[in-house]
Amino acid sequence: MIASTWDNQQLLSITAGYKFPRNWELGLKFRYQGGAPYTPFDQAASRLNYSSQGKGTLDFSLLNTQRLGGFNSSDIRIDKKINLNKFTIDLFLDVTNWYLTKNPVIPEYTWQRTTDNRTFKTTDGLAIKADGSNAIPTTVKNDDVSFIPTIGVIIEF
Repeated sequence: MIASTWDNQQLLSITAGYKFPRNWELGLKFRYQGGAPYTPFDQAASRLNYSSQGKGTLDFSLLNTQRLGGFNSSDIRIDKKINLNKFTIDLFLDVTNWYLTKNPVIPEYTWQRTTDNRTFKTTDGLAIKADGSNAIPTTVKNDDVSFIPTIGVIIEF
């Protein structure tokens, strides 16, 4: 059976909140999801097509046979509500992924670059051949940290 693109196998979400005196509120959210499936690259087709397409070619005979690592993250939100006669002002700070967890993503296919980053490395030291046969393929992980602070105002009538 072929795994669906959204088949993370496990998903856990926990939300908690607390109301402090003087209209202060704190909210926390934690989530864990198992590794998402992905399709690996067809190495021969990728090498042949990379110079014209600028990306790797997926091997659909191996559709979603690989899995990324699991992922967890937590968000935090602090609210201060100001109650006035006919409306309420809610000032908040919301921070997504406040403890800076890396998010695993599908690796990218590319060719190795020279140390000065001006051109691609080759097996023979010459320019890349049209069919890419002398290029040195590699995959690059792009699992950078995503940290998003948000400051906002909500006015309720």
